[in-house]
Amino acid sequence: MQVTRIAPPGTENHRGSRARPPPGNGQRVAHALRDRGIGFPLVLTHGFPQSSYAWRKVMPLLAERYFVIAPDLRGLGDSEKPVGPYDKRTIAGDVAALVRHLGLAEVGAVGHDLGGAVAFYLAHDNPGLVARLMILDVFPNAFRTGEPIAHEYALALHHMLFLGGRPDQAAAMVSRDIGEYLRRFLTGLDLNYRPDVFTESEIAEYVRSYSIPGSVRAACQWYAATLRQDADNLAGLDHRLTVPVSAWGASHCLGDIRWAWEPVAEQVEGGIFERCGHFIAEEQPELAAARITEFFAPLAGDTAGSPAARSDTAPETPGRSTTLFAERTLS
Repeated sequence: MQVTRIAPPGTENHRGSRARPPPGNGQRVAHALRDRGIGFPLVLTHGFPQSSYAWRKVMPLLAERYFVIAPDLRGLGDSEKPVGPYDKRTIAGDVAALVRHLGLAEVGAVGHDLGGAVAFYLAHDNPGLVARLMILDVFPNAFRTGEPIAHEYALALHHMLFLGGRPDQAAAMVSRDIGEYLRRFLTGLDLNYRPDVFTESEIAEYVRSYSIPGSVRAACQWYAATLRQDADNLAGLDHRLTVPVSAWGASHCLGDIRWAWEPVAEQVEGGIFERCGHFIAEEQPELAAARITEFFAPLAGDTAGSPAARSDTAPETPGRSTTLFAERTLS
């Protein structure tokens, strides 16, 4: 799907009506957005080194029952790349503003990799907005302030320490050969069950999006926040999620992740994608779509498409991709 840039608020949006972002006097971030289908809305949040393109195989399979929204998150893909901040709670605030800008009162959320932490804070910080939450192959955060880190665990997360430890230095090094660095993620057996999950054209799309000026720096800042603000935020949580959570790991990456989500959520189910690597939605899209459909089925009944789920201004044209501006105040 082609991403179309549109002008700031006050110009035509993707349905031909006037764009009216939420009121606020804070930072404005333009988000590239893929949407498809009609039904109860699901928001899909991607991780690194990806963009909304990560959901390209799953979205058509979900579109018959759901209105599927996949934004390029702050700093990545074709979205704007502000200086910061890049903690996942702030990025979840971006998504919440975007959801409300679309006129949606309640959504389901699916998050993969660091996008899982974004989806978690989308639910945690916005009571009533997220009805159900699905997590794919990620912990609430890699670290929690005040807790020791096992040596083997630190070795397994070497990329986080490299990218986030000295983010500006890491960005300078990665930018020398973005294609080679991303290829190691997308074809190496550290994260993948097999090395041919991604075609050359699919790898080229990720290289394109991360070659946009500011993208590599933003990605490094994502991980810098993982080591710092996100670790503080996780340690400081004051309540557990009460909405149902379905947490699925990959057999050849994190494995069963339910134990990691039980301390932050009261209702946790899930399991393991067998013979699968980290990039679940791209390696096993049919099974991923089936499990997403099954988990969110209670939301796709008589209420699908109702005012409680979406307003009259919600987009209904399948396959559109646009850029929307969501404005909010940053504290």
